[in-house]
Amino acid sequence: MNREDLEFSITYSYYLEKMNYRLLTRIDKLITLILIVLGFAVFAKYSNMFVFGAVVAVLSVLQLVYQFAQEAGISKEQMRHYRSLKVNMKDIGDDELRQRFAKIQDSDSMPWQSLEDAAFNRTLIALGQPSQMVKLTVKNAVLSWLAGDLPKH
Repeated sequence: MNREDLEFSITYSYYLEKMNYRLLTRIDKLITLILIVLGFAVFAKYSNMFVFGAVVAVLSVLQLVYQFAQEAGISKEQMRHYRSLKVNMKDIGDDELRQRFAKIQDSDSMPWQSLEDAAFNRTLIALGQPSQMVKLTVKNAVLSWLAGDLPKH
């Protein structure tokens, strides 16, 4: 892997972790908000307790099983490491940069694959190569928009 490929990979990893962090944080906050609203809804004069209870149960299971907040925290930490490496990579030799990158990768989160093309496009834009961007599917475009970054040149 040459220096240019290494710098691209570091920048790509940074944007992928950043988008994953934002998306998972927003999902967790949305679920929490809905749970709070439904919790207060039990005091409403006209309410269907069964429906509220079922939605609360489903959302609680989703939070427990997928642990969006915990996964977002892992992505945030990785994003911080990649950002530091990205900022300092001009002052670091090839071998040391490669070693640091490999060490950071050992702790990578499991970003959603739907964000990969958007992170690729954002990296191309950041590195001044927008002509090589890939077309996003509707699903990927919506998820990248929810992740706070729908790259366009």
